Amino acid sequence: MPPEKRCFSVLAVSGKKQNTDMLAAMLDPSVYRPVDSASSAGEAKRKMLRNAYDILIVDPPLPDEFGSDFAVDATVSSRAGIMITVRSDLFELTCRKVEDAGVLTLAKPVSKADFYTALKLITATSARLLNEEKKARRLQDKLEETKLVSRAKMILMEKMKITEPEAHRYIEKEAMDSRQTKKEVAEKIING
Repeated sequence: MPPEKRCFSVLAVSGKKQNTDMLAAMLDPSVYRPVDSASSAGEAKRKMLRNAYDILIVDPPLPDEFGSDFAVDATVSSRAGIMITVRSDLFELTCRKVEDAGVLTLAKPVSKADFYTALKLITATSARLLNEEKKARRLQDKLEETKLVSRAKMILMEKMKITEPEAHRYIEKEAMDSRQTKKEVAEKIING
């Protein structure tokens, strides 16, 4: 059975409602959902505080700013893959401003093929970042468990006058017997 396909949430930001509607219509709802829209950088920032988006599409100019500063700022406050579409005469200038932050720039008018290629690139990058975040979280959890178990072993060694291997075996046996994780057993030992 193939793995279930992940959906990517999208925030489309444009000063023109017809542009956000057009962007939303171009997105396959079986892959990209939910698709939210914002008509200004301020509105988009508020939405990004409430929701974590996988993909951010910025279509300048926005009523409260051009949009490139917002796109760059979003790379710091969000893990979303970010694309900005600009008039062809602003393409080079915008690229220089945003590409070091990791924002993908497309020149308007954008062909459907170029849009889908860019979208797939951002989707793949977003998925990869999400996987890396999960790995980092698992490693952080493992490190936390290791620290707790080490502290618990030190407490057992002091109280019970046993060796480190004996303390380790004690924690492992207690975890098996009580059907708890070593982390849970270590926390009980530390908390007394």
